[in-house]
Amino acid sequence: MPELSLICRMILVADSGSTKTDWCILDESGKSNKITTSGLNPFFQDTSDCIKVMEEELIPGLNGTSIGDISEIHFYGAGCSSEEKCAVLNKAFRSVFNQATICVDHDLLGAARALCGHDAGIAAILGTGSNSCYYDGKDIERNITALGYILGDEGSGSYMGKRLIKDYLDYEVPDSIRERFDLEFGYSKDDLLDEVYMGDLPNRFLASFAKWIIALKHEESYAMQVIQDSLLDFLNKHICKYEQHNEVPLNVLGSIGYLNQDILAELCDSKGIQLGKVIKSPIESLTLFHTNQ
Repeated sequence: MPELSLICRMILVADSGSTKTDWCILDESGKSNKITTSGLNPFFQDTSDCIKVMEEELIPGLNGTSIGDISEIHFYGAGCSSEEKCAVLNKAFRSVFNQATICVDHDLLGAARALCGHDAGIAAILGTGSNSCYYDGKDIERNITALGYILGDEGSGSYMGKRLIKDYLDYEVPDSIRERFDLEFGYSKDDLLDEVYMGDLPNRFLASFAKWIIALKHEESYAMQVIQDSLLDFLNKHICKYEQHNEVPLNVLGSIGYLNQDILAELCDSKGIQLGKVIKSPIESLTLFHTNQ
C-alpha cells in the first residue's frame, strides 16, 4: 500500500469476516502496516475469545508500536449487526486498547464505504458469508435480510461448501468429484456431520471447501454449476429485490466474488445489472476513507 498523506493521529482500521481479519495501522509519518489475524465474529466468539486474538495475533504484528499510541480504532465486522453484538467487540477493545476512541460497525457499512465512497450504489459481500445493501452515498438505506449460513448466505463460500457436502453425502456428485474429494480430504460421513453439527465454527468449515470448488471450475462441469447456481441464487434472492438494481452499479467485495468475477459479470449482464467494482479486501479503501475524514 502506498504512503498516505501525513496525519496527526494514529489510527487502526479493521475489516473482519468470520474467517480472517485484515488490519491496517497508520502511524504518525503516514506509513501503513497491514496485519492479518483470525476472524472476530460475535455470533461465534465471546469477549474473551476476541481478546485472545488481539493479544496473541494482533499486538505481535504491530512491530513495536505501543498500543497506547493508537488514538482511533475503526472496526467493521461480520456479526456486528446489533448493539448487543457490537458490545462484545467494544468490551474486548476497551480491555486491550483502553486509551483509544473505539467505533465498532457492521462489515456491511465498511463494504459500502470502501466500494462506493460517497456515491450511491449497491454494495455486496461475497466471502465466507454473504450480505448486501443499497447505500445512498452516506448511509445504508436498505438491507435485504441476511439469514446466515443455515438459512441463507446465498453466493458465499459456506453456501457452496454446503451444496458440495450435501451432494457428496447424497451421492449426487459425479464420480470424478467423489474421487477427487476423497483423495484431497479423506473425510468419512461421520467426520463431515460432526464438523457441521458439532464443530465450533461450522460456517468456516463449510466455506473451506469453496476454494477447492473454484479451483476445479474449468475442469469439472459440476464445480462450475455449483458456482453459477450459488451466484444466481444471490442475485435473485438479494440483489434483484432492490428497486435500484437496474439503476446503480452492483459493487462486490470478498474472495468469492473476486475469484469468480467473470462468472458474476455474465450473470449480472443477463439480469440487466451493471457490475461495478469487484475487490478482494476493503482494508486499503477503508483506511483512505478514514484518513480523509
